[in-house]
Amino acid sequence: MSKLRCLAVAALVLFAGQAAAQETMFRLKNSMEYPIAQLSVSPTQLNMWGPNFLRPPIIRPGEAREVSYRAPTDWCMGDLKVTFADGGPPAVWGYLNLCTLKNISLHYDRMSGITTARYDE
Repeated sequence: MSKLRCLAVAALVLFAGQAAAQETMFRLKNSMEYPIAQLSVSPTQLNMWGPNFLRPPIIRPGEAREVSYRAPTDWCMGDLKVTFADGGPPAVWGYLNLCTLKNISLHYDRMSGITTARYDE
């Protein structure tokens, strides 16, 4: 299958999933030194990011909050992208089961670019 055709199929899956979505909630803890301004999800490794679903205010370092978003019903494995309020480069946590995620604590080393997480499903 051509790369263009693969992207078209992935886009259809993503947007079809948005139409058939359910409200999903999990607790997010910011275990980093940087304030979180935005969150978005994509099917794993597709980099097809949905809209920001984090409502104000920002999540400061050490804070935790219940966050909710319209989760697709046709895929569970996804990536979570964080945009930081301090203007630093965004970071991505990959291969998360978004259908069963209940609690997640995000860790990020900006110098190395390494993201890690502790989570409960």
